[in-house]
Amino acid sequence: MSVDRRARVVEFLRSRGADTIRLHHRTLLAHLTGTEKILREWDAPEPLVTAGLVHAAYGTDGLVSPLVPIDERQMLRDLVGETAEKIVYTYGCCDRQFVYPQLSDAESVRWRDRFTGEMWTVEGGELRQFMELTWANALEAAAGETDADWDSVRVLFAMTSHLVSSSAANTADTTLGRLT
Repeated sequence: MSVDRRARVVEFLRSRGADTIRLHHRTLLAHLTGTEKILREWDAPEPLVTAGLVHAAYGTDGLVSPLVPIDERQMLRDLVGETAEKIVYTYGCCDRQFVYPQLSDAESVRWRDRFTGEMWTVEGGELRQFMELTWANALEAAAGETDADWDSVRVLFAMTSHLVSSSAANTADTTLGRLT
């Protein structure tokens, strides 16, 4: 993403309040830019890096309220590109209670959209992108936390290590090892 386009995306996030929403020890905007940075450090494809910057745009299952209503998907697509927006939607719509139990050693999973109830199969590169973003999100959150319980993250990472890059696995070993 060009410097100008990234600046427009960051300004958009600010206009939606991401710099005023508190997440643990920092703002949502700081978390989003931190997630983007991790994915860039892992040499992730540019659409995935871009998705990292806006991954919470539609909110997440039980964690973050949406910055962008679902009926504004086209606007986000125009801002970040079709591929990045699709990654963000897949991340945001994930019904974690339904999807996560299927992830252990899986190469494909039945997906349930928490917004619409629609179901489909997520597999291959799409599933790997989702997990890489999930890991970057969790590791960015872990970077500034010292008193949280990371056992559930460790379990998720153990279940899905076959779906992420060696860079992600190495960062997880370093970060989560520090939190024990």
